[in-house]
Amino acid sequence: MNSSRVKQSDPLLRFIAWSAVIASTVPEILWQESGHRISFWFTATESLLLVLAALIFLPFSRLRGLARFFVAIAALNFAWDFLAPALGGTNFVHSLSQDASWGARLFITRIPTLSGILLLGFTLIGSGVTRRDLFLSRGNLAAPAQPIPFLGLRKPIRWTVFGPALLVVFGVALPLFLYFTVYPDFSDRGHLLRCLPWILLVAALNAASEEFQYRSVLLAHLRNVVSPADGALLTAGLFGLGHYYGQPSGPLGVVMAGIAGWVWARSMIETRGFAWAFFIHLVQDIVILSFLAVATAT
Repeated sequence: MNSSRVKQSDPLLRFIAWSAVIASTVPEILWQESGHRISFWFTATESLLLVLAALIFLPFSRLRGLARFFVAIAALNFAWDFLAPALGGTNFVHSLSQDASWGARLFITRIPTLSGILLLGFTLIGSGVTRRDLFLSRGNLAAPAQPIPFLGLRKPIRWTVFGPALLVVFGVALPLFLYFTVYPDFSDRGHLLRCLPWILLVAALNAASEEFQYRSVLLAHLRNVVSPADGALLTAGLFGLGHYYGQPSGPLGVVMAGIAGWVWARSMIETRGFAWAFFIHLVQDIVILSFLAVATAT
């Protein structure tokens, strides 16, 4: 992996970066698990503290590189935990979705999450980040995937082989998880077919949006701060913890989403492009939304 000029991470910078990942997600999980709801003030305080930390870093050359990463996490935090739910709760959105079909409601409710793209876009202003740094190209689809011993990959293998293999692995693990957590009813196949165009649209929108927000921008901000390997782990940790109340959900969902996010980050770094991460994420989202469609069929 060679997306960064940093070959080996400074242990202090690695520790501080992980502190931001944990501080932006774990308190919310603990607060909600204790029976409380996340309010505007909770999210605003959390995001403001991250921004203040970024400002504190600026005078120190050793820490300055982390500033934009902290601001980006604050933007993600504010967009997903407050801005998107607030926009989704407006009378306008309610009126649009009131008489809409399940698929149309799904699409409408996902639109507010795109606010994160706008906020994260602001963190790129004046950063010197290029389109290449953001991996906004197809990349080399046949680039070698580096060894991952715990997945049984002990020598480099081309992504044209590794990518499809991942689809098979995820294609078994994810449906099994969803089957025992979502309780689908596949008897109403007509409902699923009616929802399919919306599922494909929302899956593509969500995959592109999340890859940009949780990987492209964050990896770009980390490119001169930590090693590519640490950048992949940091973004995976943030993505995994962010799924505690998502799909897949719970502690196991955190692990599953974290592993997926780590693999997608590696694909961007190793292929220098967006294509494999987007495509595998797209397929995963199609599976998830299909299960949710039949789980809510009436």
